Order: sequence, then structure tokens, then C-alpha cells
Amino acid sequence: MLRLTASIFAACGLLAGAAAAEASPASDAKGQIGFQYDTAQHNKLQRHYADKWNANVSCAYARRNRLQLIHSSDNESSFQDPNTLETKLLGYSSLVRGLQIMAREECVPSLHVTAGDHTIPGPFYQASTEVRRLGKRGIGDIVMYNAMRLDGNGIGNHEFDGGIDEFAFMLERARYPFISVNLDFSDITLEEGTPEIGVGRDAAKCSRSAGKVVKSCWVRVGKSKVGLIGRAPADFFNVIEDPENTLGGLDFVGGRDPQTNQPLVSAVGQVLEQVKKLEFRGVKRIILLDHAQDFTGDPLQAAKLRGIDIIASAGSTGFFADTQPTGPFNFLRPEDERTDEDPTYPVIQRDSEGKPVLVINTEQLYRYVGHLMVTFNRKGVISSYDLNRSGPIATSPEGVELLSDEVGRWLRPHRRVSRVFAALQETPTIQDSFADVGTTATALNGARVDVRTRETNLGRLAADSTLWYVRDVLGETVDVALKNGGGIRETITGPSIIRLTIKAALAFDNTLTVLRLSGDQLLAAMENSVSRYPAADGRFPQIAGMTMEYDPSRPGIQGQASVTTPSRVRNLVVTRTNGSTVALVVNGVAQNLGETFVLATNSFTATGGDGYAAFPAGTEVA
Repeated sequence: MLRLTASIFAACGLLAGAAAAEASPASDAKGQIGFQYDTAQHNKLQRHYADKWNANVSCAYARRNRLQLIHSSDNESSFQDPNTLETKLLGYSSLVRGLQIMAREECVPSLHVTAGDHTIPGPFYQASTEVRRLGKRGIGDIVMYNAMRLDGNGIGNHEFDGGIDEFAFMLERARYPFISVNLDFSDITLEEGTPEIGVGRDAAKCSRSAGKVVKSCWVRVGKSKVGLIGRAPADFFNVIEDPENTLGGLDFVGGRDPQTNQPLVSAVGQVLEQVKKLEFRGVKRIILLDHAQDFTGDPLQAAKLRGIDIIASAGSTGFFADTQPTGPFNFLRPEDERTDEDPTYPVIQRDSEGKPVLVINTEQLYRYVGHLMVTFNRKGVISSYDLNRSGPIATSPEGVELLSDEVGRWLRPHRRVSRVFAALQETPTIQDSFADVGTTATALNGARVDVRTRETNLGRLAADSTLWYVRDVLGETVDVALKNGGGIRETITGPSIIRLTIKAALAFDNTLTVLRLSGDQLLAAMENSVSRYPAADGRFPQIAGMTMEYDPSRPGIQGQASVTTPSRVRNLVVTRTNGSTVALVVNGVAQNLGETFVLATNSFTATGGDGYAAFPAGTEVA
């Protein structure tokens, strides 16, 4: 039995508002593949051409067989650490530039991709409106990805937090395609003055679909073609605020279930269709950019696919890394110490034909750059990967210094990235964000894995401050407050707190909503809130004004407007504004469902986001 409690903190008002050895697939062990590789020929070539990487024999060999993949995901406009003020974006750009230099000097073809969630509507995203040559929210992100020579982005969900029109403006400025096999843009409607969302041809050259959405495309890398296929999350329409009004006719290919918002047609077949189209155009090496998130009703498991060589997985909690760093590769930040239970980089699986598939991902928020060096055989199947130079690299100054040593020169960010970032920092929005607004004696935990699976002090503070603000500032009679864990994005370390820290922790531009709910509606909401535990899902609740005990071994109930028979919720007690208590569930039995309660929450959940279907079924008070 797990227990959530809520208490009012005195400070509640605070938050109101080259390569060494290579590995080749051999045999399965612990879900991985063992490695055997005769490095003699490779080392001979390496010694012979140590100072002659531009030699024709070396370059031709590299172009035929090898690929460098630079990757990341979920960077969410988090250019600067809100606690330490480390400029993570500039570290990221320095690493990408250094890796691109390394590949060029070794004649290894290079590809740079992201797997979704470029942006989030925090301060840097909004500051783009104050830079004349950017002009619209989120454009700074796009321009800087252009400067870093991004080849393609697999569509996530946060690119749409500002609505379909803001997405259209960002897409127009991109010099690379946005890729999703399962989103249907055919019936969208846009406001007057919004640029048209171009839809590229399936399996065409990626550069021809720059600034467009596409299901798949290919990039010429050396003498070979490398295909890219993207998949937006199956939970896409549950994790965007009020999609019926903000996304203007966007839908899944094949439609979605009206009750669950999940796709009616599996993306597995859609991916395989694009594999065939790419293969028809002579593409033998294919990368899937899968923004799967921690929960998806339609998992793209390697065993169900064919023709995919690498899956760049995104949107999930945690990341892959090898056990020991080799210089900059697998060099982690001190707070990210790897345990034996964590996945290695890469995770090796088998597809439906028994061929190896490398699964990779990176930690989020510009904190790491992922790096994979692979070798293909003549049939386009991965035969080996670089053991010593594959893995994430921390974007910290230490990580940049280590890669600088590796490439033999001091690495700096791309010039265009530095200029755009400097312009954003000079805006009134960002300058105002450096103002001191408070202090904390204890670090306030906003870690993704924690706020989505358990109660934390920052989660309680966010919920308690909402309750305090509505009661004491707005003068409304409110019983309870709920903050979804997915709405909390950063830890506040303290002791001093600047406005940027709070804006980063509570990044979404949501508004406060007050609802009147019946007892059965409130019970439905609380059943939904814990329905996906132990998955680290954004709907997990941070609450004030009520206590709840739940049993995760029982079936979860999600997306219901009314529940009269509890499942996971075993005890639920509301403490009203006047101090009286009302028990809605006692030992798994519902009671007092005819009572009404007033709840404060954000506009995302109030419109049904994260499966809170009970909230739009209630009555809006304020």
C-alpha cells in the first residue's frame, strides 16, 4: 500500500504562478549480445593512416562501411541550467561540432538527428519574440538546430504545446524535416497569416523535405543512403492541452479512439510500409526515431519490425550508458552515476529476421550528446560498433574539455548558435529571469523519475501553493488542488532561487482553473492519477487538501469521467476549507459520492490532459 499525503508549507506562496576496439554481434547474454572482433586489420589501417586520414584508400573504406550517429532528444528549450546557470546549449553545440570534426578528419560519414520535443514554452522559448530576426516563439531553437546541421527530427509532442500555428512557424524556419509516420496533417486548419504546413513525399531525399513534415526520408551519407523514419507518441493527444481546439484537425493516421485518444491503427505496419518504400529507393540502412515515452499503448518492439538497424528512443525516463568512460565517451555528470541495473549503451536486440538492432537514447534537456559509431556489412546490416567511442558525453565543461583533448583542439560552439543564444539572453524576458525571488533551506525535488512516481517536496509545494493562492489571494472557497507530475520539469536546489529556476520547474504556460466536481468525478480523477504506476507517467498526482492511499497491484482505471466503484484507490479523504473532512473511499468502498468539491488545477488537466476526463465533465468556477 502506497500513501500520498498533503500538508501546507509556510513557504507555499513561493511558487504561486581512431577507434580502439569494435564489437560485432555474436551471442545473446542478459538481453545483450556478446562481442567478438578481430581488430588486427583495423589497427593495421589505423597505424598506416594515422597521419593520412585524407588518403583515398582510407576514406573510401570508411565511406563504404562506417557511420557516425550524433543524437539527442527531449531538449525542451532548456538552454541554461536554472540552478547553476551552466550554458548547456553551448556545451552541446561544442560537442556536436567536435564530433563532426572528428568524423570529417577520419573520413567517417556523419549524421545528426533528434528524436522529438525540441521545445517547451518556457522563458527561452518565449524570448524569441523579443529578438527581431526571430520574431516568433520557439524560432530560436530552430535556428540553432539549423546551425548545428541537424539532418532530421522525429516529432514528439512538446513541439505542439503552443498550438498548430506556432508549430507551423517553427517548421517553416527549419532546414531539416520533421518526421512522423503516424500523424495525419491532411485536415488541419490554420489561422490567417500562418504559413502552410508542407507535407513531403514518402521516402524522398531529406533535404527536399526541409521545412516540411514527412513520414520518412533519406540522407546521402558518404556513398550510401541512410533512411529516417519517425513516430510521434501513441499518447500524443493526451499530453497536449486541449488538442481539439489547439491542433486544428491534426489526427493520427487511421484516426483515434474517442475514449482513450490512442491510435486506432498500430504504427508497426506504418513503419514497415516506410521501410519498403525506402528499400525500393535503394536504402539499406534505416534509423527509427521513436518518441515512445515511458508509456505507450503501441510499442514498436524490435522483434516486430524488420529493416530497422538503429532505434533512437526518446521521451523516456533514464538513459543508456556504458559501465566505464573512455575519455569523453560515457563520461557522465557526477549526479548521474550509473548502476549495474541501468541499460548499457547501446542495447542490442533482434528484429523479426534475427538481425541485430541497436537501441539508443540519451538523457534530456541538453545535458548529453549521444554518439554511436557503427560499421555495416555489404548487405547494410550492422556488423560492429566502436566499443570505446560509443556512448553519451556530458555537455558540461569537463565533457567539452575531454572531447577537445580527443580531437586535439579546443572546441567552441557553432558561431551562429553563440550569436542567437547571446541575443536571447539579452532580452527583457531572460534578464528579468535572473532576479532573486526567494530562498530554500532544502533542495526541492523535481526529478522526472520522482515527480511521476511518488510525492516529492516540490510537488507538494506546487500543489499547496496553488491551494493557498486560490484561497487567500483570489478569495475562492476551494477544497483541494492537484498538480500533475508531468508539469514539473526541474529540481530547485537553492539556497537562493531566481525567477528562471521557477519558470524552468513550472515551464508550461498553463492558466489556473477552478472546477466543481461531484464525488464520483473526483474519484475518477484520482483513479486516473495512479492508473499507470509504476510507469513514470506525467499524470501521477501531486496533491493538496486530501490524502490518498492506493494499491498498485489492482487494475488501473484511466480516462473515465465518473467512477463509483474504486479499484486502485483504497482510501481517499478530503479536508474542506473549513477543516471538516469527507471520506470518499474507506478500505476500498466508496461513500459520500453525492458530495461536491471544488478543485484547483492547471488548464492542461482541466481540459482533459493526461487522461483527466473527469475534469472537463465538471463545472468551471473560475
